[in-house]
Amino acid sequence: MKYSIAFLIFLVVFTNCESPKSKKENTNESPKTPKEIVTAYLAATNHFDFETAKEFVILNKGNLINLETLKKMEKSMPDDQKARFLDMEKNVNYFEKEITDSTAQIIVSPNQDIAMPIEFNLKKLNKKWLIESVILH
Repeated sequence: MKYSIAFLIFLVVFTNCESPKSKKENTNESPKTPKEIVTAYLAATNHFDFETAKEFVILNKGNLINLETLKKMEKSMPDDQKARFLDMEKNVNYFEKEITDSTAQIIVSPNQDIAMPIEFNLKKLNKKWLIESVILH
């Protein structure tokens, strides 16, 4: 009897454990294509989630300055205006201008008449696409 109770406890403990792989399978996969990286980056910045946005960029001087500028803008913006940015990345056109094995260029054009297109230059590092530079036109 003592061993059967111990066996049941042992069985319950191990059946409730999940491996890191199974947890990853249950959540959304990380972005893989250049367009998915740009979309995820824009979603993160539009939701003012700069830690997540950092995951999609090469941490060079230009990208860090862009993220700091966005942080400052967010702090100075009234809360009612912040809501305008949520899910804004869904209302844009993505144009995959040039994609090679190691570099990509994605142009994002907002659907607004006044807004200027944004150029994203990506580089593949360690089999993962990252944003190397963001150029506002």
